[in-house]
Amino acid sequence: MNKLFYHPSYQTLAGTHSEDQTDLNHPLHIPEYYIKPVSYIEYAKKEHKDHSYWKCPAWQHYWGNTYVVFNQLDISFKWQKKDGLIYESSFDRHKHLDYIHIQEGTIGTYNTSEFSQGNKSYAYKDYLVIQWAQSLMVWPQKQNKNLWVEMVPFPTLHHQTGMELITAEFPLGRWYRSINGAYRCWSEDVNVPRGTPLYCLRFRGGKDNLYKMERSPSIKPPKEVRRLFRLNHAVKSWLPFKSWNLIKDDVEEKKCPFNFLFK
Repeated sequence: MNKLFYHPSYQTLAGTHSEDQTDLNHPLHIPEYYIKPVSYIEYAKKEHKDHSYWKCPAWQHYWGNTYVVFNQLDISFKWQKKDGLIYESSFDRHKHLDYIHIQEGTIGTYNTSEFSQGNKSYAYKDYLVIQWAQSLMVWPQKQNKNLWVEMVPFPTLHHQTGMELITAEFPLGRWYRSINGAYRCWSEDVNVPRGTPLYCLRFRGGKDNLYKMERSPSIKPPKEVRRLFRLNHAVKSWLPFKSWNLIKDDVEEKKCPFNFLFK
């Protein structure tokens, strides 16, 4: 069993300028209020258990490695197709960075055509693209360079919210980075209540391919873990569009072909 620790983080404007570069003590993170990730098998059992595929080992294995991550705060907004402008929202649009980050579109006086990362601009192209400010720090209890995490859509996300998750994957065992969802908005009236599944995390590369997510027992992640998250984020900033190749091409740990003899 591969144990994975997680700690909620919130990419608020104030948190970004803190020592940890994120808010690790947001009120929504109080254990009694925070909706913790759960395995997809556990969460969707009632929906699937009466179908013939429920007992299929392949189906159970595929979804058994998957956890559902939930929205912690009611968020809704309306935007217009012609320019991607968010003109109505459940939150103060002057403080939108505490709720959503606009990647392609506009809100208030904020225009992403003026935003650039490296030398690349992100102009509006027919669909509003946003990034959720709610994040999750996830790290393995034991170092494993072969461990990967994949962000995949919750099956009913698009039908419930009108948002399409922009999928991603990265080597969790080699790159400590916060996980948060980026979405392409198809509906011009988006409503995401608290408790809505935002995305699923699927893990692979562990020794026995079995995974268990637990919240970090400390108030904050360990100091060394926080340092690695900050360091990996800095690499992305200093080497834009190059850090991915450096991390992706890092040599994985080799497995002993005779490992079965020692079990």
